[in-house]
Amino acid sequence: MAIQQRAERTRQEILSAAARVFDRHGYERASLARIAGEARVTTGALVFHFATKAELATAVHGRAHAATRITVESACLSTEGVGGTAIDKLVIATHALIRLFETDPTARAGERLARELQLADPGFSRDCPWRREVARLARYAEAEKALRPGVDATAVAALIGYVITGVELEMRCPNGPSEECWPSEDPRSADSGALHGPAEQRLDRIWKLILPGLVHPAGRRPGA
Repeated sequence: MAIQQRAERTRQEILSAAARVFDRHGYERASLARIAGEARVTTGALVFHFATKAELATAVHGRAHAATRITVESACLSTEGVGGTAIDKLVIATHALIRLFETDPTARAGERLARELQLADPGFSRDCPWRREVARLARYAEAEKALRPGVDATAVAALIGYVITGVELEMRCPNGPSEECWPSEDPRSADSGALHGPAEQRLDRIWKLILPGLVHPAGRRPGA
């Protein structure tokens, strides 16, 4: 039993290390030797648990899927007791996702792997839990007549997907997400078109911009 526990602990440590390496360097530059070094195990120990880099990427991607699914589901459930609408859930779920991406290298690795491997293996980008939930909530908002007339739920889901991916991409830098990586408040940087401040503040500003164009005036929340 102790041997099995140690083996499982090593496996989990390898997965966590692989996520950090995939997040920082991407799939192509993430060698098994580099991952083994990050996990502080021998390459032989690594391949005992994961024979190939592709197998490791699939396992990390599965972990990321689970993390994002739990995050969006929990965010939506948090509004159930207070009568949250589909629009409320969309806003809350996207903020929860950005917090996850800021703090969890596995979640970020999953996003990066999906982008980098989607041509070689479409399964990596298909059936994304958070995109599926965003699409579901957009359809619910349409059914609740919360969207402006003529606003298409599919287009809303696509727009929100672009926003989340854009914010997640912008938080990346060689040393990982940190306050030092954001553009400075120097007025001279305004020409870059970048928003300033932490990722959640950026997302909040984007939501305030797009909500009036999406939501039916009768369904607008006070202050939204």
